[in-house]
Amino acid sequence: MERHTVNEIEIFTIPFDKARTISCAFLIKKGSAHEPEELAGISHFIEHMAFRGTKSYDHFSLKYTVEVVGGTLNAFTDKLATAYYAKVPEFHFGKTLNVLKEITFYPIFSPEDTEIERKIILEEYKMSQDDPTSKLFDTLVETVWPGPYGRPIIGRKETIEKISSEDLREYHRKNYNLPDTKIILAGKVNDDYLSLLEKELSELERNKPGDPLPPPPSFEHTEPRYIVRNDLEQVHIALARPICGRNSEDIYPLYVLNTALGSGMSSILFHEIREKEGFVYDVFSQIYALKETGIIIVYAALSPEKIDEFFSKMKEVLSNESLFMKNFEYGKTRYLGKLDMVTDNPAGMMSFVIDNLSHDSLETIEERVERIKNVSKEDYRRAYERFIAGNWSVFGIGPESGKIIEKHEMIV
Repeated sequence: MERHTVNEIEIFTIPFDKARTISCAFLIKKGSAHEPEELAGISHFIEHMAFRGTKSYDHFSLKYTVEVVGGTLNAFTDKLATAYYAKVPEFHFGKTLNVLKEITFYPIFSPEDTEIERKIILEEYKMSQDDPTSKLFDTLVETVWPGPYGRPIIGRKETIEKISSEDLREYHRKNYNLPDTKIILAGKVNDDYLSLLEKELSELERNKPGDPLPPPPSFEHTEPRYIVRNDLEQVHIALARPICGRNSEDIYPLYVLNTALGSGMSSILFHEIREKEGFVYDVFSQIYALKETGIIIVYAALSPEKIDEFFSKMKEVLSNESLFMKNFEYGKTRYLGKLDMVTDNPAGMMSFVIDNLSHDSLETIEERVERIKNVSKEDYRRAYERFIAGNWSVFGIGPESGKIIEKHEMIV
């Protein structure tokens, strides 16, 4: 990976000599955690509005320019960043670069389009409320991280309904500044692309820094919480504990530990909870880490009548240190293998860099590999003792009969 600077914008290039495509992302390091409460969801709203037309493109030609050659154009909003990205045949990069620049810096925000997009976002909001796993995870994060970091990225119904085109325009002007912009290129990269970037980016004007990031959240343990949804047959359960942040050296044994716990059909959870007991169809673990702190989550979905047995078995599994130690090599080897598999995929490498830059990290995949290789069994054991043993917060959503999870504390 090479690093360049053009008009105060950092550019990261990842060449793949045999590729015939190029993936490009414009990353703006502003996300939902930067927003004031009264504008919750405005970063996501701006991301949507960017596709409704810009200074040089109407909403159809914007997408057609990329898609007509078989390319893809998309975007996402996270807690710390917003990204606009495309993948196209390398001969079409010049036009695609112009499209990405326009989407990022020159959306129009007309009142008419704002009202149309508001309807779409409200439908997306309703869909997230209807989906039990989305509702469960949003409730979990908002409860254990109360405040800006826990707030749903899409915002709240009342703020989505009130955000105006002028709010969008002003927030965009204030927060889409050059020092907070990163560009990532992966694929058939050549020196001509830097010249294209210099040409495209030269017109952009520097503005003042936008809204600062609030202090990192503190995990607030809660009593078991259950949302009744009688239109569901299964109970969806999530267990959560605080973990270290990305700035800690303990994150590397934790990556190994999380992989051993809940990644793949050979993982501890899949083998012990699904394959041996038949309690669930789906069970996994995942981590979400900021620089300073994070959360580990275990998820499962099962029938209400299996809840008591499930919690009993889950306590047995999570408290079995020897079981975890037996899976050390699986967790380490699988995680290293997954990193290796990213390296032959330009879009995957771009995603890896986006994730790191969003959290102020310049770690390369080679550096991550070396740190994982250096994780010892003792490091892994300490991670188990620190991040698995202890009190877990319990969340659930499902039919009335599932409310019995409220009597289940998870103490490992």
